[in-house]
Amino acid sequence: MSASAGTRAIRAQRFSRLASILLITLCGSGAVSAAQSAEVMAELRDSLFEGANAALGQANDARASLLSPTRYADAAESYRKAEATLERGGNIDSIRRDLDKAEETFLSAAEHAELANTTFATALDARADAMSAGAESYAAEAWAEAVDTFADATVRLENGRLERAQREGVEAENEFRTAELIAIKANYLNETRALLEQAREENAPRLAPISYERASSLLAEAAELLETNRYDTDRPRSLASDAKHQALHAIYIAKLEQAIRGKDATLETILLDWEGSFRAIADQLDLAVHFDDGQEAAANDIATSLAEVLSENKELRASLEDREVQLNTLIQETASMERLSKLVARQERQKKKLANVEALFSESEAMVLRQQDSIILRMIGLSFDFAKADLKPEHEVLLNNLRLAIAEFPESNIVVEGHTDSFGSDTNNLALSQRRADALQEYLLNNTPVSPGNLTALGYGEARPVATNETEEGRRRNRRIDVVIYPKW
Repeated sequence: MSASAGTRAIRAQRFSRLASILLITLCGSGAVSAAQSAEVMAELRDSLFEGANAALGQANDARASLLSPTRYADAAESYRKAEATLERGGNIDSIRRDLDKAEETFLSAAEHAELANTTFATALDARADAMSAGAESYAAEAWAEAVDTFADATVRLENGRLERAQREGVEAENEFRTAELIAIKANYLNETRALLEQAREENAPRLAPISYERASSLLAEAAELLETNRYDTDRPRSLASDAKHQALHAIYIAKLEQAIRGKDATLETILLDWEGSFRAIADQLDLAVHFDDGQEAAANDIATSLAEVLSENKELRASLEDREVQLNTLIQETASMERLSKLVARQERQKKKLANVEALFSESEAMVLRQQDSIILRMIGLSFDFAKADLKPEHEVLLNNLRLAIAEFPESNIVVEGHTDSFGSDTNNLALSQRRADALQEYLLNNTPVSPGNLTALGYGEARPVATNETEEGRRRNRRIDVVIYPKW
């Protein structure tokens, strides 16, 4: 994939002009500054190396040094050779030959890297997961073995030995997974074990038994899961993280107990510190809180105030979107007041229909979201049993309200989206989310006048989280069915 003859001819003409300028500058009358000479030389270099630099950029973008290492190394050697010849003032034709070879080989490496990216897709995923787990540091030996095997696989592929390359790619994938497992154990489990030992030294089993026992149980569960299912690391990683925080909490409580027993602190001073944290949050909400009977009333007041703020933000975002639509329309169609009037009327219809739909659901049943011209019904109350995709009788009221909501937008296109949290393998999560989306699609086809051509079910697995997967509440929010309506306003 060398540069075209025409492109090279243009570069050669440009170089010739610059070379002439340099000759005139150096040999002409008057003194020539070093800065002027250096500037012209820099232009000459840029002209010479233009094609090779562009090809190098393409190769780097394709990660060719990883996926096509032999060709990338050959190209880099030709590039360095051209640089060295230029620095010592060598023959220009020799420099051009080396740069032409570098350009051609960099482009070949980039093209080959695309093939390797497809051939070794699962091995690359395993490599990325191992890196995320810190395998380079926590599992250095296993990581190095996996890297060597993967490098051998890429070289086999470069040499056209596809079957051997695929076998070694699978071997590299397994080795990267082993390195990831070792790293997770070292990075997460060992750290938590060290914290539990520190908690024991602080007498946490006696002074903070609940938190200490939770940390121990979570750690044991994480270790067991890592051994029984090495390909699902999200859940054990989360459990280990929870165990770590429970261990830290046990240490904190134990130290508080020791402070109280040593009379360095009292229950009152500890509570006053906690209440100060509550008040700092309340101050940001311009809210007065009191602790007459403990923290429960203050916590409820803060939660209520936060809910109001979030609701106001939602309304403001919706209003802002409406105004942006109006502004864009005004800019594009300032001469058409009739169209503007229709737009305003359309937005009023949208607001009315949106209000009708919002009134159908309680906060525990569904969230109604506006996304440009589409409506998202986030079915919070539509829960499924573990690993199941069956709708249950207790969903009947919610499903009836869903039918009423869909009736507000006749002849609209509707997409039922299934989503899961990150626990479980990617393949199982994708299949489970599709089955759940299919179940609701079948229900709607049997119980609403929606045309089959207007109703689609898609499972996204864990690919589109709306919250963190590091907490139970976040995972609960990610396990969801979204009904996306594209109205014909």
